[in-house]
Amino acid sequence: MRRVSLLTIFLIVFVDLVGFGIVLPNLQLYGQQFGISNYFYLTLIGATYSFFQFLFAPILGRWSDHIGRRPVLIISQIGTIVGFLMLFSANFFQGGAFGIVLIFASRILDGISGGNISTANAYIADITTPENRAKGMGVIGAAFGLGFIFGPVIGGLVSHFLGLQYVPLVAAVFSFTALTLTFTQLAESRTPNNQRNDAAARRFSFRGLEHALVRPIVGPLILLFFVNGFAFAGMEQTFSLLIQHRMYPMTKSAMIRQTGDGKLIPARANASAEKPAISTAPPALRAFRKKQDDRSSYASGWLFGAIGIVMVLIQGGLIGRLTRKYGELKLTMLGPVIISAGLIIIGLPIHWAWRWTGFLVGGILLAVGSGLFSPSMQSLISRHCNADEQGDVLGANQGMASLARALGPILAGLLFQYVFPAMPYYLSAILCLLVTAAIFHRRRQLQLPAPIAAAEDPVALPAK
Repeated sequence: MRRVSLLTIFLIVFVDLVGFGIVLPNLQLYGQQFGISNYFYLTLIGATYSFFQFLFAPILGRWSDHIGRRPVLIISQIGTIVGFLMLFSANFFQGGAFGIVLIFASRILDGISGGNISTANAYIADITTPENRAKGMGVIGAAFGLGFIFGPVIGGLVSHFLGLQYVPLVAAVFSFTALTLTFTQLAESRTPNNQRNDAAARRFSFRGLEHALVRPIVGPLILLFFVNGFAFAGMEQTFSLLIQHRMYPMTKSAMIRQTGDGKLIPARANASAEKPAISTAPPALRAFRKKQDDRSSYASGWLFGAIGIVMVLIQGGLIGRLTRKYGELKLTMLGPVIISAGLIIIGLPIHWAWRWTGFLVGGILLAVGSGLFSPSMQSLISRHCNADEQGDVLGANQGMASLARALGPILAGLLFQYVFPAMPYYLSAILCLLVTAAIFHRRRQLQLPAPIAAAEDPVALPAK
């Protein structure tokens, strides 16, 4: 029964994360089609989801303790489906404020009900023994990674062949499939005779967050994990916008070059001083904007897919061997340096090579650095805790990661809009280097005397 349940929960999380990954790189581009031209407001679309997930994740976690994992999974998946359908229905109100309201309302609803991954973690803790729990948690990590590979690629293909407006509808189909699997195939794991291991479930609570942050070693490590996640989240929510800005600009001369309609809008003499095309332009301009959005989505999907492949290869196969050979401490110092290099390369406009070189090379470095840092830091935090406090500490770390995904895009959007588009990447690179410097400064205090055991191989469990 447990093997069947593991396979079922893997399929559920995988299908659900495919749906999430379909929408992830497209939200900001989608918002542009409703007349949102301010990049800061566009990044708020993604930040809204993470903020409400941060607020409501503890509530769903406690609720699953009382009524069971299966009902909470079903409720959260229904919320995700309704959110995607609201996002799709906003298409019928383009050009008005109600369409924009629907976009943000859909993200709020999905964030409130977004307890899928944390509840799935608790389900794994219910059906596994302490000896094989790390392997069971790896099922969630693998499903998350594979979903993040296929989701953005599918989203890019849908945008390319059908149009960006159909991306939320396809995502809803995948989420409905996950709901069907949960409803028909998944047995309840929480019973009166099954007291789950809170340490392995990694449930987040605000009281646990407060207790964890005041600890002398664990508290600073969690804050460093937050800073690194803050920097990475800023990239995640502006990546497609930077691709559009650099590769498929919304400028007047770009439209003239691609459509050949020099009579509709005169070209400006100074291309560097151009402004985006006006959102209230004639139908030809709106069609051009849609085409640029679709092309940006297609490119973003493939690049996000490539990043996901590299992260799965590292977290799914290499991280255990690298940790045993070099230790978590060295990898937590090396990871942010590689992330920083990737951010700088993405930020720099490369004109002397293939025009996608910066995005591809920088994205791969981001994936390598994150694949090394995240599981190593989670393992380092875990190993500085006693067995009876693992749940509070790891849950606090997960909660701070969710908060980073909410706050990072806000600063990135401000810098993207009001300074210059590459500024969020340069600032994030500096933050990552500061993380490495802080860990190096405290390396003696953080050093672990005993080598990591095979059963303690770190497993990255990012939250949706």
